[in-house]
Amino acid sequence: MSAQPTDATEWNQNPAPDSQRSRTAESEGPDPARGLFKVIPAQVAQDFGPNTPGRPPADLTLISRDSVVFYVDEYSLLQFSNNNFKGLLPVPDQAREKRTIFLPDLPLSELEILLQAIYRVPTSTSGTIGGGSMDDFQMLVRGVGQLPTFGIAPKSVILPHTYIFDRILSFSPRYPLEVYALGGQYDIDEVAVAASPHTLTVELTNIDDELAERIGALYLLRLIRLHDKRKKIITDLLGEEPDSAAVCGSGHQRELKQRWKVATAFLLLGVNADIPTELIQEAVMTGTSAITCDGCIKARDARLNAVLTEWSMSVRSV
Repeated sequence: MSAQPTDATEWNQNPAPDSQRSRTAESEGPDPARGLFKVIPAQVAQDFGPNTPGRPPADLTLISRDSVVFYVDEYSLLQFSNNNFKGLLPVPDQAREKRTIFLPDLPLSELEILLQAIYRVPTSTSGTIGGGSMDDFQMLVRGVGQLPTFGIAPKSVILPHTYIFDRILSFSPRYPLEVYALGGQYDIDEVAVAASPHTLTVELTNIDDELAERIGALYLLRLIRLHDKRKKIITDLLGEEPDSAAVCGSGHQRELKQRWKVATAFLLLGVNADIPTELIQEAVMTGTSAITCDGCIKARDARLNAVLTEWSMSVRSV
């Protein structure tokens, strides 16, 4: 991949091998074999026009495999790169229209994600945020995966309040483990932390070897500890029975405790890290509905409210 001259307005009299021509060019004229061609005006990427407010002046043009133009500046591309943007920069000092790099390996979607991350495009300027299909997420993953290729650590540019950060997290409700894995793979702690609450609804036994490798040992251990801690918390909370000894006789006390144990046993039988408070309340109220002692009812309600409050406030992220 190398810097290639293009001119969007004039005939080009400098023949170049087909493999080196911009995809925006077409051979024309009486003798196309001579390399006489004219560059066809190309589509410009939405977030990367020639005069984007709040950015350094564009002094370089990148063209994707599918002939979409991105106006950028060398300083921003080099700022976080440890390999001179895959060895493509700096470009010799020429007129701006000649400072063009064609990237035949990068389609529009991946180049756009790469540059949105580098420029830390704010969410407010890059359209709406929403989830999508697994194909949409995989496209995002491929774009993020291009960052190391160009010498840029993803964690250095994928930051909270940027479009790419929020776009990644928008997939958390549907693909929590995949999003968590992306955070773990590139050590983007903020992504992993924000995605981890969504993993509570998923059994960790669903993590296969390939996914575990992407998550990494450290982040996988943190996730396992979160799930185990949550399970222990709810087990301990439900294991503490209501205490009505101060106002009720021993017979009523035994009945209350027995019914509490039976009601909560069904919950604990398949305990997971994200039992809904509504399910807890329904199970306890149904299992103790036959109790008639006013003191026992008050004790049950007090204990149930304490359980629901503590559970709703329990740790939910790594």
